[in-house]
Amino acid sequence: MELEVKSKDTNGQDVVRFVKKPGVKEYRDAQVAYNKGLRDALESGAMLRAKLADYVRQQGVWDDKKESQYKKHVEDIRSYEAALLKGGIKLVEAKDVALKLKEVRDQFQSLISERNSYDSNCAEALADNVRFNQLVVSCTFNPDKTQTWKNLDDYDKNSFEPWAVEAASKLANMLYGLDPDYEKNLPENKFLVNYKFADKDLNLINKDGHLIDEEGRLIDEEGYYVKYVDGKKVRITLDGKELDENNNVKVEFQPFLDDEGNPVEV
Repeated sequence: MELEVKSKDTNGQDVVRFVKKPGVKEYRDAQVAYNKGLRDALESGAMLRAKLADYVRQQGVWDDKKESQYKKHVEDIRSYEAALLKGGIKLVEAKDVALKLKEVRDQFQSLISERNSYDSNCAEALADNVRFNQLVVSCTFNPDKTQTWKNLDDYDKNSFEPWAVEAASKLANMLYGLDPDYEKNLPENKFLVNYKFADKDLNLINKDGHLIDEEGRLIDEEGYYVKYVDGKKVRITLDGKELDENNNVKVEFQPFLDDEGNPVEV
């Protein structure tokens, strides 16, 4: 299996590369890279994943309260997902379920983000990165079928290039079945889009297709509250005061007064 990668470099020039599915040799080389990466990670002081749970508790990153919250979020997510998949309730109730599911999922991701940051720096995770990078090196080719990078060091010098990132992404999708539309395919987002509560970019909208926040208030693309006057958006404050072109509350200037109450000319 081979995929074509059409992208750009940092100078905006077109770049074409090809990514193939790894074979026995490529996996063997990747395992060698993993072993070396694991050894280097341990020598540099990285922690094994098995010790991570104890460590994050010692550091106060995780405790019984957060563990309880974690389990509650998991159960809530399952319950809300089941309600959307089952149907049979009023559409307005289903919308509330979808919005609650979005909120709980965000809270869940926020809760585990710090713990995951520790996991991404454990010895096995660092070695996994080395293994994957070696697969990118072994499986990425130029149009003339020569290998793009000589080794991992050569890849590290160019891995920031847009075309290199795209090649790595293509390989990851090929190997791990990553869904590029993961967010759009979440049950809550599919429901909101299918029933026109959100647009294709997952922004909440009203029945007229106008952007709204979760409270149903009209907003624009930058999140400012708005109202529509003769079909045009006018930015406003939360309590309805109009904003000027600098996003300050619009007021009509009145001249300053002297001690006798007479207008003072500028």
